Amino acid sequence: MTMLRTNTADAFTPEDYGKAVDLAVKATSVAARTATVVGTDKKQINFPLWTADPAVGWYNENDVIAETDGATDEVEVIPTKTAGLTPISNELAKDSTPEALDLIAAGLSNQITRAIDGAYLANTTAKGPDGLLSIAYTGVETGASLANLDPFVAARFAAKTHGSDLTSWIVSPAQAEALSKLKVASGSNQTLIQFVEDGLTVAGLPVVVSDQVDANTKFWGIPKAHVVLVMREGTRVERFPNVQRDGQWVRAVSRLGIGFLNPAGVVRGYKIA
Repeated sequence: MTMLRTNTADAFTPEDYGKAVDLAVKATSVAARTATVVGTDKKQINFPLWTADPAVGWYNENDVIAETDGATDEVEVIPTKTAGLTPISNELAKDSTPEALDLIAAGLSNQITRAIDGAYLANTTAKGPDGLLSIAYTGVETGASLANLDPFVAARFAAKTHGSDLTSWIVSPAQAEALSKLKVASGSNQTLIQFVEDGLTVAGLPVVVSDQVDANTKFWGIPKAHVVLVMREGTRVERFPNVQRDGQWVRAVSRLGIGFLNPAGVVRGYKIA
């Protein structure tokens, strides 16, 4: 069976599938929520960096002013491919209402989101982008466990020292739970951190939770202005017959890249000593 445009509801066009997957990825991906998302239609994108200002000096009247130059650099980001494949039955394709798009898009976006975030929070990924553990980040000592919020305060100032402003934290679910149970004082039942409508806030910044944070990392401090997630041309979705079963395959392909414009401005909290 071949699905045709003439007998398919508008909500089931490949373009709508792709848009739905992209929207879901941007809404749920840790990388998309903490980094700056940049779109491109090119095979790579170069981000210019201004690394040093021209020098100035003090002069007497009519002195010759020395000519000085600034210094520049660039970060090259090449989006690589991540893809997901979801089988659907012909009964689903024929009989369902457009709400089935949500089910299919959720499955595809979940696969793609897991792949993106896995690479983002990792060191290196075969055939994928390098992640946070691969860069020359700034480390902050936390000890074996977090007893207070001092490491988060230290992280904010450490990032500032290196020219970045942190905008969010990334922690594991276990660490988020531990933070939520911290008390204002020994013997008190009052928690140090209060839940707000959209989650936790620590040291003035929102907390994003991911079960893909490595076991040795207590938190990541991310400066959104200096971390980019490049999405090339949006997600492409294709449908074709499943030759083994009475059904179809829906395949989603995204090309994404990650760039760190100021690695030292990214802060990792962990037990250093």
